[in-house]
Amino acid sequence: MAEGRQKYARIVNESHTSQPDIIVGPREQLFHLLAEAAEIEHTLMCSYLFAAFSLRTDDPSLELGTQALLGRWRQAIISVAMDEMVHLLLVANLTIAIGGRPWFGRPNFPVAPGYFPSGVSVRLTRFSPETLDHLIFLERPQGTELPDGEGFEHGEAYDREEAYHGLMPSVQDYLTVGRLYEALRVNLVASVKRLGEAELFVGPVAGQVGPDVIDLEGVATIGDLASALAAIETIVEQGEGSPGDRADSHYQRFLAVRSEYQVLVERDPTFDPAWSVADNPVMRRPPEPDGKLFVDEPAAARVLDFANAAYGLLLRCLVQSFGRSGSEAGAWQAKYLDAAFGLMHVMGSAASALTKMRASTGNEDLTAGMTFTMLRSVEPMFGTTEQHLVSERLRELFGGARMAAAVVPELASLPTAVDKIERAFSKPL
Repeated sequence: MAEGRQKYARIVNESHTSQPDIIVGPREQLFHLLAEAAEIEHTLMCSYLFAAFSLRTDDPSLELGTQALLGRWRQAIISVAMDEMVHLLLVANLTIAIGGRPWFGRPNFPVAPGYFPSGVSVRLTRFSPETLDHLIFLERPQGTELPDGEGFEHGEAYDREEAYHGLMPSVQDYLTVGRLYEALRVNLVASVKRLGEAELFVGPVAGQVGPDVIDLEGVATIGDLASALAAIETIVEQGEGSPGDRADSHYQRFLAVRSEYQVLVERDPTFDPAWSVADNPVMRRPPEPDGKLFVDEPAAARVLDFANAAYGLLLRCLVQSFGRSGSEAGAWQAKYLDAAFGLMHVMGSAASALTKMRASTGNEDLTAGMTFTMLRSVEPMFGTTEQHLVSERLRELFGGARMAAAVVPELASLPTAVDKIERAFSKPL
């Protein structure tokens, strides 16, 4: 009965006393923290991609040197987004390692205040000085004081406070993403001390996604405390690093882009590196329209529908790659991950095209953008029908790709790309 009587306890990390206290609790607290970490990584990945897609990398009115510079910025931001994908996979592996299932759900954009801490504002915004400052703010190391990008403040600061810490997991406030992972580290260590390593890490390593099936730096399976802490260290070092000695951290990469941007603006103060993409586009008419733009221009709405459908199937393929068992588990994982990464490129093509398409019948000035609209459910499919159902959806996407290509000539290669994914996926093992 000792576990049943476990009380939550507040502890303070003395090296960061300005940060909210860390709440330590039982396994359920770990599941809760991991779910929030997954949502943070997922939302950041999407918002970074949105900013990258908005850059005018293929604008023929720009000099070739300027196009190349914007291309480097786009690649720098996309590389950070891919690191967020690695972090999402590591969080999923850690969730499995302690007996859970990965969480790929998240709120739709823009995320309402109160869902995350007051210092974590997550919206879809075009590349701009304000957006770049916001990206730097989000990736700042613990102990680094920076203002957020103008317009990204949530207004009055708030605490996600609870009156009593009992059986329900704590929401765990934090000022930086690094502090969230510090809370995970502290809870992992405390759980091992309380339960023992074998009792905490009860999930199958075989059900995780490892470097044998995905070629992304940092991906690793987790089976004990040492590998769990190593995964957290990878996330924090890639995502934050040190202001002085981690040149390839997200923080430093974004600082480098800002330095180049400032040089460009000094030469031409009127230069805008991004298309006139609407902030917070939505694919469904919102009940609260303030701060959002409903994409209702017919051509853009059709391409947006396809892009979101590709994104939804991409998530399903990621979900299906976890929790597998048996002698063919690795082959199935590779099949689903190949499809997911193929769909990522398809989605990127459609998302880039949207940034040059008029967004709304009521607004001549703004173009559309990928909304990353989430479905209500991305739970795994079971049984022998999963391959049939994914193949069926890929064939539906093929039809959507043909309609998108009919609207936008630059998307002429989309049907072939989707057909290639479907043919490869439908092959028997």
